[in-house]
Amino acid sequence: MNPEKNLQSIADIINRSERFLLLTHRDPDADGIGSMLALGMAISESGKKAVCLADGPLEGSLGMLRGSENIVFSEEEGSDYDVFIALDCSAIERIAGRDGRSISPLVNIDHHVTNDHFGHLNYVDALSSSTGEMVLKLIKAARLPLGYVTAENIFAAIQSDTGSFRYTNTTTSSLMAAVELIEMGVKPWDVAMRVLDGSNVSKLKLLRMGLGTVSFHYKDRIGMMVLTKEMFQKAGADFRESERFVDYPRCVRGVQIAVLVRQTGDNMYKFSLRSNTTDRVAELASVFGGGGHARAAGFEIKGLLDDNLRLFLKEAERFLNE
Repeated sequence: MNPEKNLQSIADIINRSERFLLLTHRDPDADGIGSMLALGMAISESGKKAVCLADGPLEGSLGMLRGSENIVFSEEEGSDYDVFIALDCSAIERIAGRDGRSISPLVNIDHHVTNDHFGHLNYVDALSSSTGEMVLKLIKAARLPLGYVTAENIFAAIQSDTGSFRYTNTTTSSLMAAVELIEMGVKPWDVAMRVLDGSNVSKLKLLRMGLGTVSFHYKDRIGMMVLTKEMFQKAGADFRESERFVDYPRCVRGVQIAVLVRQTGDNMYKFSLRSNTTDRVAELASVFGGGGHARAAGFEIKGLLDDNLRLFLKEAERFLNE
């Protein structure tokens, strides 16, 4: 299926509609929030109504994205919309703030390889570096205003999902998009320090504890870090501050699959998987009901930590042997 096929159809819907509700996924990241803010601002600056909805206050540096103060956490009573747009959501169940099954028409804009085209209209491109890159194309196709703040949020989305243009999803297209945004005045260093790399003391305290848990398995081909609820509390850190900790085991030579395990609740754990090779970790995550990109995926699982780790490592070893 050609992802560009529905691009103009979505642009046309935006041009003939007036009221929009924009949503992203639970546990949002800079691509999801940056894309939502960018598209919402472009629509608003064209004279239409665009509301950005999240399911709770933004954690960590996401609140440093310009315009994030305008995100709402509940809708006004009697609110009515012509179009609902889900950004960076791999599945309808991942939509935050609203039950995706109860809204129509629903536009689905995403770049996850596991996206099942849940929208009434879908713009899904698994080859795109980020949803932010796709939003830039949509803004142009719809001839919406592209101001500085919109450009900066798109840049943050692309920069985040490409690991500052280091990951394998960095393409000619993503670099050309970045060049265009920089030519508009976006400062990569400023965005990186505010949104990606800036650290609080709490983050460093959490990292110190996390590094003490790093372990290697299956002939050092699997590297893993574990963060418990107690560690987050002791460090005074929030969940988002640990988002890129998976890069520590990932950067070790010989590691094929890096894993960050974080406790999200009582006997609930989120596994974030990254691949250094051609191993498609989205397929591994799907065994546990998760998904994502070919080389960056995840899932949540309930159970005792040791049991979850044992179950995952057994499946990961089988996966590497295939």
